[in-house]
Amino acid sequence: MKPSQTFDPSLHAPGSPAAEGRCSYHADQGGGGQCSGEAVVSFEDDDGQWQSGCGLALEDLVERGEIEPLGQGA
Repeated sequence: MKPSQTFDPSLHAPGSPAAEGRCSYHADQGGGGQCSGEAVVSFEDDDGQWQSGCGLALEDLVERGEIEPLGQGA
C-alpha cells in the first residue's frame, strides 16, 4: 500500500497537471468521467512518483487497497 496525504502541489513536477491542482490520476486514465478535476490527495504511484487525485480517485484507490486512506500514514 502506497502512502498518501492531503494534496500538496510542492510534491509534483512543475507544470504537471498535479502541480496545477488537477487530478493526474484521471488524466492518466484517459478521461475523468465523474472527475471534478480538482486534486484532493497526493499519493505515490508504483514508480515512486507523486500523483494527484480527485475525491473519486481517492475513494477508488483506497477501496482497491492501492493507497492509504488520508490521515492513516506514518
